[in-house]
Amino acid sequence: MGPRPDALRAAIDQAWQAFDLPAPTTTGVCEFCCMDPRIEADFLLRPARDLPLGHVRDWYFAAYTEAIRHAHVAWFLPRVLELLADGEDVASVGNQVAFSRLPLTGFPERWPERQVAALDRFALAYLQTRLAAQPAMDWADLDSLLCMFGEGGIDIGPLLRCLDRLSDDALAALLCGSWRHAAQGWIPVDAFWSREPARSQAWGWYTSAALLQRMERAALAGNPQALEVHAVIEAARAKAGL
Repeated sequence: MGPRPDALRAAIDQAWQAFDLPAPTTTGVCEFCCMDPRIEADFLLRPARDLPLGHVRDWYFAAYTEAIRHAHVAWFLPRVLELLADGEDVASVGNQVAFSRLPLTGFPERWPERQVAALDRFALAYLQTRLAAQPAMDWADLDSLLCMFGEGGIDIGPLLRCLDRLSDDALAALLCGSWRHAAQGWIPVDAFWSREPARSQAWGWYTSAALLQRMERAALAGNPQALEVHAVIEAARAKAGL
């Protein structure tokens, strides 16, 4: 993603302060089975800041155990944020699972407020960084981003409000790029979506009357991308009986 913008860098710095934790005594994932033996032996010996991408990916590749707790995830979570900010895939299946193990440990209800706030700040800064990139997002990238945070139990409400603050033309360009292969009322949604309420929040935003009206306004002003997005939303709403 290139150099980290100030807001994203500040969010990661806050996360390192909020998650100033020692390594746990176990990895929280299947032992002597899923992880590369060399990585498994080395994983907890390294400072979180020094964990290589390969170590992080190997941890995500391993099946979690019933014993997984806050400490297993939290101690190196800022390192995960750094890798995401650098445009890396922290899991071989995709970044949609980057936070999916948080709810297994009681997130957000049983996590310290400062840590929940740090993740909220990162989520917003990450979205803003992606929106500022050129091009902002490609095919289905927006939904994958919302899915990544939503599947972790991270509140996507502020992310949707950030999208609402875009101009009509910017929003039309974003959605047209993200949905450019959509047809016959199909709005592409990520296969990893499973967790509520984020899943329904995202779909509700995509098919909202407010978004439809904004695209209609932009289309009537002569924006051809808004016209395409309007057609997709209108057909999706008709299919859903909205």
